[in-house]
Amino acid sequence: MPNEHDTKNNLFGILKYWAAFSVFMLHYGGFWRTYRGFCLPVEWHYEKVTFFPPVIIFLAISGYLIAGSLDRSSSVRDFFSKRIKRIYIPLWISTIVYLVMYLIIAHDRMDGSIVLWLLTSLVGIAYTPSCLADFATGSANGVLWTITVLIELYVLSGLLWKYIKKISARMWFIILPLLALANVGSEILDQRGGVAARLLERTFIPFAVFFFLGMATYLYRRELGNGLHLAGLAACIFLLIYHKLGLPDYGYYTGIVRGVLTSLAAVGIGSWSPEKIGDQGMAGMFGLFSRFDFTYEVFLYQWAVFTVLIAYGLYQTREWYEIYRISEFAIFGTALVMYLLTRVLMKKIGSRRE
Repeated sequence: MPNEHDTKNNLFGILKYWAAFSVFMLHYGGFWRTYRGFCLPVEWHYEKVTFFPPVIIFLAISGYLIAGSLDRSSSVRDFFSKRIKRIYIPLWISTIVYLVMYLIIAHDRMDGSIVLWLLTSLVGIAYTPSCLADFATGSANGVLWTITVLIELYVLSGLLWKYIKKISARMWFIILPLLALANVGSEILDQRGGVAARLLERTFIPFAVFFFLGMATYLYRRELGNGLHLAGLAACIFLLIYHKLGLPDYGYYTGIVRGVLTSLAAVGIGSWSPEKIGDQGMAGMFGLFSRFDFTYEVFLYQWAVFTVLIAYGLYQTREWYEIYRISEFAIFGTALVMYLLTRVLMKKIGSRRE
């Protein structure tokens, strides 16, 4: 039986889908609040689904899985080659889709700033052109900032991997608290505004603690053993109690306590596999979520759906449950279709090279 930390039949796949759904709910609820105000059912679902910040879940899981990818790669060049294929080809396709969409629904607003948006989007940098700053959502692609941050973390991890994998457990207990302080310090700078605040919106610094916590747990997964799973469960319980007691929390994007505990919960629970208890059938079912993963496409295309709904007034006129069903179906349906089309395209490119 393979080690449960090294198999793909773990819970990471299903957690990524939960996080993708949570991001969708985060934006769905935020736009409803903006255009329609307070709605008790929307707020109830919003608070429950996003209690564990979905972006933090993605960051922690990414840190764990990227460490595994680097560990298995024959070279850093091989690692970057795989990351470019997975990140940039879908991103380039989505950029073309967004460009066509804006040329159709906002053609009267287009000016030269769209060229800079096109170039930055192809690189993976979040940017909103001036011509779209007050259109629909007010952002060209509001989720691209997370991809910008992940790209920075992937590049940093690849370049420093030979040093990262040699970091001792004792040193991680120094590095991670320092990164947590960087998160808190980032929030202080953000509150002051100015150039520093704008730069932080596009840098990995406030989020590094969550990513590298995931990476550290991968590197010491065997030493941690079942303790990692128990720590993940304990993190969930502790965070629920912490929140219930109304204790203070402070940090960039989310409170540092909430962020760290969410990260630990994500990697601790996500790295468990039913293979541990000999349940091969359940393990295989969970493995499907990892092998058939279009959560990245959910990230890429959800903003397009929200933009269309708002631009054509549906968000402003339909009931909350109608918008919820329409947007959910449209986002996940579009993501699935584009995921399948991208896979077909990449296979054709690969076969031609061979």
